[in-house]
Amino acid sequence: MSVKLDLNASRWLKSQASTTERKLKRKQKEIIELLDYDIGISFLFNDARNIAFIRGISTKENDLCEDIISHTIFLNKRQYNSIKELIDKKDIVVNHHHGKSSLILENMKSEVLIPIFKSDFSDDLPMKLIGCLYLGSTTYKEFPSKVFSQDKITNEKISDISKLLTICLARYEQVYDAINMIDVFTDILKHKDQFLPNHSYNVANWCNEIGIALGYSYEELYKLVFAGLLHDAGKCMIDSSILNKKGILTEEEYSVVKKHPLDSYRIAKNLFGHISGLNDIPNMVKYHHERYDGKGYPDGLKGEEIPFNSYIIGISDAVDAMMTDRPYKKAKSINAVIRELYRNKGKQFHPKLVDIMVERLTRAQKQIHESSFHAISLSSLIISFSEDIIILEGTLLEVEDYFVFKPTDEGQVESIDLSEATDMEMVVKDLSNLNYYEIKVEDFNNNTFYLSSIKLIPSPNAFNLLWSLEGIIYWPDGNRKTFMEITRIGGDSLSFCLYNNKAIDIPYGKPIKVNVLFEELDVDITGNIVKSYNFGPYKYLDFQYTNIPDAKRDAIYRQLFRKQLELRKAISEYKYN
Repeated sequence: MSVKLDLNASRWLKSQASTTERKLKRKQKEIIELLDYDIGISFLFNDARNIAFIRGISTKENDLCEDIISHTIFLNKRQYNSIKELIDKKDIVVNHHHGKSSLILENMKSEVLIPIFKSDFSDDLPMKLIGCLYLGSTTYKEFPSKVFSQDKITNEKISDISKLLTICLARYEQVYDAINMIDVFTDILKHKDQFLPNHSYNVANWCNEIGIALGYSYEELYKLVFAGLLHDAGKCMIDSSILNKKGILTEEEYSVVKKHPLDSYRIAKNLFGHISGLNDIPNMVKYHHERYDGKGYPDGLKGEEIPFNSYIIGISDAVDAMMTDRPYKKAKSINAVIRELYRNKGKQFHPKLVDIMVERLTRAQKQIHESSFHAISLSSLIISFSEDIIILEGTLLEVEDYFVFKPTDEGQVESIDLSEATDMEMVVKDLSNLNYYEIKVEDFNNNTFYLSSIKLIPSPNAFNLLWSLEGIIYWPDGNRKTFMEITRIGGDSLSFCLYNNKAIDIPYGKPIKVNVLFEELDVDITGNIVKSYNFGPYKYLDFQYTNIPDAKRDAIYRQLFRKQLELRKAISEYKYN
């Protein structure tokens, strides 16, 4: 059985998008009443046909619990064999209690799955299976197989569901494709300037932090993060010699650089301009170099003429630039960054945002609650086997109610057998810190990992640092020492960051010494490097202490609290002078 659409696609999609799911539930309700079933569910399939999304649940009675089934299901599980049979046959599948396949809903006695096809609005093009309509009955019931050829009303209602699921598919594909293209553009930027992708993700993380402080909803954060990731996408149009120039740019070179917000705008417009609810992202990107006093570019806007979210991207961009080491400049100290923020409050930066940014910068945060994972992040997947560990670098994407991990090097995953894995976890980069997550991998298909959940593994005894804390690592050969940037420190362990070219022959499991360079004193600690991860041009390493005396542990905490007090005093000085 197939259902074909007969309306103009573009016009119909635009006019109906805002009320799609409400209409879908109403049509399902009409069908279950007409055919005397107890429940109707519309499923939408992804392109790989290994995941189905619920787009509407309707019942005869209105007391249905929405948690009757997960809103995202992974079709490789046995209880969804009937859906897989429908995908193979592209025809109606009927199943009964004690039949050859298990039923999708346990309390049903009979179920029928009706394939739903998307029409490409041409008689010359084949139909595409995009989902199915599930009908369930709590009593044994034979499905009237000739209903579609004999009952015009039922056929029309199924056709309406096909149209509505086509809208849902269009929205899903638009967002999914846009997220994938963001990943493509960050990869292009890596070849222009190896530091740019890291900067894009840092800016997105800062935008997320500020949005949370402002009380933004999940949907508002989603948009803000995408805009942060795309703010420098236009730099892919700039010659690498300009982006990586160590000296001062000429006036002509600077005029080339100043065009990147417009190019970023055009890229964002192509990705999001046609997606309802996300079509304001391009303007957020376009104006991120405008200033509150009107001295920015590209249009010299000022004050409230500038979208507020553009101010968030602008201050995030500026802070990350100030705090990041580059080959041609040293990072500013945290005090210098705070001073610069207050010096430009109401000039470059929106006054409301400076205090929020400074408060977040000066806080040594204990990770005792769920961290805020957003739509797309740099990450590493750690797969443990009985005698080996594989670490895959890549990008973690949040799509619908599930997550997708795409390794950067697809060649690494060709020989992986997940059935032999003993444990898996995810490491996600968040500003200068790494967060660890327990994960549940549901499927591995076409070099892509599909995850149903990620759960933060908290580190309650360690503090995440956003200010610069330096240290020295003494390598076990006795001939080398390397300066490092400490990103997390506690009473039992610390994490630090090196440029990749400085992290050579890492001595895993061997005792080494590090020297933590606090401003008032140095603390020597012995221990072992237990893990390392690559993120762009940086390598992050976890260092576990061995036999640390209580006096040194107490000294670490005292210095952290002393630094926070010092920064609080600095805030008062810069804020009111």
